[in-house]
Amino acid sequence: MMGIKKWTKHLVYNQVPIYPLIIYRIVFGLMMFFSTCRFVIKGWIHDLYLTPKYFFTYLWFDWVNPISEDFIYIAFIILIICSLLITFGLLYRASAIIFFLLFTYIELIDKTNYLNHYYFISLISFIIIFLPANKLFSLDIKFNFVKKKNNNQCLEN
Repeated sequence: MMGIKKWTKHLVYNQVPIYPLIIYRIVFGLMMFFSTCRFVIKGWIHDLYLTPKYFFTYLWFDWVNPISEDFIYIAFIILIICSLLITFGLLYRASAIIFFLLFTYIELIDKTNYLNHYYFISLISFIIIFLPANKLFSLDIKFNFVKKKNNNQCLEN
């Protein structure tokens, strides 16, 4: 029983370096940027969201439909912008929220486009809203939107 208490105390009171979180923010943003650009370049927006006349909706999400052709293209452009803003840590929180909402909206339009990693991206993009990934090496710090994380760039549990 003593081992569990020691382990719990270690998890609760130890400081954790923020560097892996910063690297994760940058890698996640770049991956989303390139994958969204690939979606646009290959013409999948037109093929998957504009050409079909009928969409297979998810249970309880039958109200989610493509609003208009222009809105779908604008949504993808905003996704590209938000992924870059997440990468550079500029307006990080707002970008993460907008990215999550738009990405999830696009994935809920038609379940025939379902891929398990899209579901994973929706979950991860929701989680990053609450992570302080803009506390170091971000433009939010440069423009004084947030304070730089002190005490050896560590996060407290």
